[in-house]
Amino acid sequence: MTAYYDLLFSDLEGTALYFDFVNKHIEGTRIIEMACGTGDLLSRLNEVYEVVGVDLDVQMLDNALEKYPKLKGKLFQGDFLNFQSDQRFDTLICVGDSLNYISNYQELKSFVSNATKLSDNIIVDMHHPYRLTEFSDGYYEEGKTDSFDYSYLIDVNDDFLVHQINLLDGTFDTVVQWVFDPSKLITLFEDEGYQVSIFTDFDLEGYHQVGEKIMMIAKKVTE
Repeated sequence: MTAYYDLLFSDLEGTALYFDFVNKHIEGTRIIEMACGTGDLLSRLNEVYEVVGVDLDVQMLDNALEKYPKLKGKLFQGDFLNFQSDQRFDTLICVGDSLNYISNYQELKSFVSNATKLSDNIIVDMHHPYRLTEFSDGYYEEGKTDSFDYSYLIDVNDDFLVHQINLLDGTFDTVVQWVFDPSKLITLFEDEGYQVSIFTDFDLEGYHQVGEKIMMIAKKVTE
């Protein structure tokens, strides 16, 4: 399925929104992006900052390097739950709903524990809890690219979004995302001595009851 990722999910307009948001809240010049995928956001950041990209999927990183050769030497395979570095970064970024691939509270706690070891300024996003209501009756889409036809189904199972992707060529994949209460993450950051700011859907300050994304900036409180 990784080979089809960009054809199905690449969204340069969405990447521009992410870039504009994180660029407003980045501190310093040394940036690490966790779950950088095929590098669309990281490549834009690389034009302005000194960057490092980390992703669990080696194929994603290979695709990123093929698309953006200037990222050579800046991409590393690793898990954002335990990736270690001998240096701290000015800002850590983990967006694109990547935190929703965490499956339970203990893993969320591990992410925060690890991220706070790497940076004093952390920018993340996640699905808004309203997504569980939005997709409560399911979602179905059929479409085609130049290379293949596909169907895409989203169902809700308790606190999880279940994405079923069928490429109609025998390739089938199921992706499960945990949609968690943002207050869980806020509390974990605050317990590590960070102050948290929230936006809904990039530009609405604070938590709003209806939305697609929650954006969160956690900054280390200094005495």
